Amino acid sequence: MRREVVGALLGAALLALAAVAASADELTVNSILAARDAGAPVEGLVAMVNSPANTVAMTAADLVTLRHAGVPEAVIGAIWARLPAPTPGPVPLQPDDARLTGIVSLIRSGMSGSIIAEQVRQSGEAYNLTVNDLLYLKQNGASETTMAALMATSGSAPTAPAVAPSELAFDDLVMVRGKVVGFLKKNRHGRLVMDGETFRWVDKRSSSHNLDFQIAGVEKVWLTCDARSSGNFCHQINFKIVKGDRYSFQDANRDSGSNAAVTRVMEALRTYYPRLTYSTPNVDD
Repeated sequence: MRREVVGALLGAALLALAAVAASADELTVNSILAARDAGAPVEGLVAMVNSPANTVAMTAADLVTLRHAGVPEAVIGAIWARLPAPTPGPVPLQPDDARLTGIVSLIRSGMSGSIIAEQVRQSGEAYNLTVNDLLYLKQNGASETTMAALMATSGSAPTAPAVAPSELAFDDLVMVRGKVVGFLKKNRHGRLVMDGETFRWVDKRSSSHNLDFQIAGVEKVWLTCDARSSGNFCHQINFKIVKGDRYSFQDANRDSGSNAAVTRVMEALRTYYPRLTYSTPNVDD
């Protein structure tokens, strides 16, 4: 009699398990617990999990729930074996321009794209973004405003001034001495030498008339020109020193129509010392 009862119960459990398996292609925490509560044996639950016709729609966290509910470890182990391998996240990129890590720090702090873009513009730094840099910024949440501001700096890198040669001499110059009591003092012929940060006047006749002044002490530079129908003829270069001195050097070949010496001096100054103050030429009518 007892054997018949046990057989009847087992048959009922198998029928219940078969009903669950036939009606559900997707196995969840609830379907496993329902089959167990219906009396399905461990072997039957494992077979249901291993069936290729069924899909396991559970996560690792669901296994904890099943374990707490008393589901046998054999069933939990079968479910674990059916869980899909976790999809690895994208490998974090590293920028080619290390300065972009600072930009990303601002992004992660919650600062708006417009403020970051303004900071980029005010920094005066130039960024030549590579494809890898753009992907790095995109991966870290940079807005289009920020990336556009960075890309806009690519052509704004300041050009470093040319390095002045150790010595550069300019011949065919005359130091203009000015007028004293209505008489023109004798002008001095010589050469102007650019020596690093110093200008030296080397007098052609006497070293007692030599002088020098520091380029850092020059307050402004300008040309003196004659107005001509073909345009201004600039024949004299002038230096105003901060402490009040003024030095003027005229082209020795002015009377023959040449201003090449003065032009060379001005071109060298603009090339090697672009930060000097260059004033508008004075035109003598």
